[in-house]
Amino acid sequence: MNLTPFFRMVLLLGLLVAGSAQAASPQPPLLPITQFNIVLLQPSAVLEERVADVDAMAAYVKALGAAAGEAVLASGAQQSVGGFIVVAVRPGGQARVWLDFDAMLDLELKRQITSRLKAVQPFEAHKGPVVFALKVATWSGKESKRLAPAPLEWKAARQAGAPLEVGSLVESLWAD
Repeated sequence: MNLTPFFRMVLLLGLLVAGSAQAASPQPPLLPITQFNIVLLQPSAVLEERVADVDAMAAYVKALGAAAGEAVLASGAQQSVGGFIVVAVRPGGQARVWLDFDAMLDLELKRQITSRLKAVQPFEAHKGPVVFALKVATWSGKESKRLAPAPLEWKAARQAGAPLEVGSLVESLWAD
């Protein structure tokens, strides 16, 4: 079967999330981080142009999930909350992270997640930023009912007149 790069990426990312799911049991263990899915925040044509190596992106997403779990453990916080970890990768191996959870995060938890995810080496993006989100919950919390993230920084930038296209919005916030 000959798949376009975008559909191959969606398939790999879906398998990555499905592969991390735990088997059903009477008392599921409390997990520091549960990853429900990946939300692609740009059109397929943009992603096909900017993601040259889907396997590298899948490995990056997996590494982000592992780093997020380590961050939750390291924070010492027992907060159970769902939301999104929003990630932008741009050419030159640069990445940026925004958190958008359904409740205010414990300050140390927020700091740990942000710093540990920033330390993960991103895949190589081409011709502009690649923007996606990990839909997650801490300590076996409930999945957010929202379909897509809207970090506070993004809302503030949009109100201030920043461009609405997500790639342009991310670029306008990068220096912050």
